[in-house]
Amino acid sequence: MSGSRVGGFAPLDRIREINAKSVIFISSDLYPGGEFIPLDEVRLSIWDLGFKHGFSLYEYTRTFRGKPWQLKEHITRFMRSCKACHLDIGMNQEEVKQICVEVCSRNESLLRKDEGEDCSIYIEATPGEYGMYGRPGPAPEGKGKPTFMVYNSLIDMKVIARSYLTGAHLVTPSTRAVPPMVMDPKIKTRSRLFQAFAFYEARLVDPTAMPLLLDIYGNLAEPPYANIFLVYDGVLMTPTTRNILEGISRANVINIAKQLKLPVIERDLQPFHLYNADEAFVSATPFITPVSRYNGVPIGKEVPGPITKRLLDAFSKWVNYDITGLSFLSAEERAKLGIN
Repeated sequence: MSGSRVGGFAPLDRIREINAKSVIFISSDLYPGGEFIPLDEVRLSIWDLGFKHGFSLYEYTRTFRGKPWQLKEHITRFMRSCKACHLDIGMNQEEVKQICVEVCSRNESLLRKDEGEDCSIYIEATPGEYGMYGRPGPAPEGKGKPTFMVYNSLIDMKVIARSYLTGAHLVTPSTRAVPPMVMDPKIKTRSRLFQAFAFYEARLVDPTAMPLLLDIYGNLAEPPYANIFLVYDGVLMTPTTRNILEGISRANVINIAKQLKLPVIERDLQPFHLYNADEAFVSATPFITPVSRYNGVPIGKEVPGPITKRLLDAFSKWVNYDITGLSFLSAEERAKLGIN
C-alpha cells in the first residue's frame, strides 16, 4: 500500500516525495570539498568503513516548525562519541552546527508544517574508505578522508498522536543489551545488529511491538532509540546510565519532573517493576510515548497515565509545540479516533 506508514513516522508515499526533493550535506573521499547535493544523487563507496566494518557514529535530533532543537546538546554528544572512537572529522562544533542549520533551511519548504510535519536531523560520520577492511592504501595524500553527512527525514506528528492514544507495546526479547565491558553505551553508534535481532524477536510476538532489552543481569536497559520510565508507588523511576545511552530527552524529562516537584529515582529496575507500574512511557527526541502493554500485560489504569500527561503538558509548554500531536489531527481524524 503506497500510503502505508513505516517506522512510526510518515506515510511511505510522502517519505518518497520528500526524499526526491531533499538536499543533504556530505564530505568524503568522493566529495573531498564537502557538497550540498540532492539526496537521490548521493554516492557512498563500497569501501567505506561504515559499510565494511560497521564503524559509523551518529546523532539525531529534530525540528519544531522547521527550526532545529537542542543542536548544541546533540552535537556535543556526537563529538564526544567521535573522540571516544578516535575519529577526527576535521570540523569543530560550530561548523557542524552551521551545516545542520543550512541543511534544514534548504529542506524547510518541503514541509507541511500546519499539518504536523517536521523533520529529524541526522549527523553521521565514519572513518571513510581507508584502513582496516577498507580500500587498500595508500590513500590520496597518504590519508583517507572521513565520511561526514547531515541529512533530514520526515516526522509526522499525526502518527505520534495515534501512538499517544494507543500506547506502545513493549516485548522483552531474548537478545540482551550489549554490556559496557564490550561497548560503552554512551557512544551513539550504528553498530546495532543486536537491536535488529531484538526487533525481529519482539515482532514475532506482536507485529506492533517495540523491544525492551534487558542487561546481562536481567535489569531493564532500554528500547532501541529510546529510554524507559515508569511510575512505581507514585515515584518516577528510570534505569541508571550504566547500561544505556545517556538520552538527551531522558535528561529533559528528569529536569521537567524536578521542576514539577515529582520525585525521580535512577536505579536498577526489573521486569517485575514494569509489570506492576502505575504507568510507564518511553522518551526519545521526537516524542514521549505512553506504554500500554508489556509482554501482553496491561500497564496502569489509563493510557496515558496522569504523571505522563503532566510531563507531556509541561514539555509541550517548554518547546511551545504540541508534542502529543493531537492538535494536528483534523476533525475527521479526531472522530475516527474517538476524540471529542
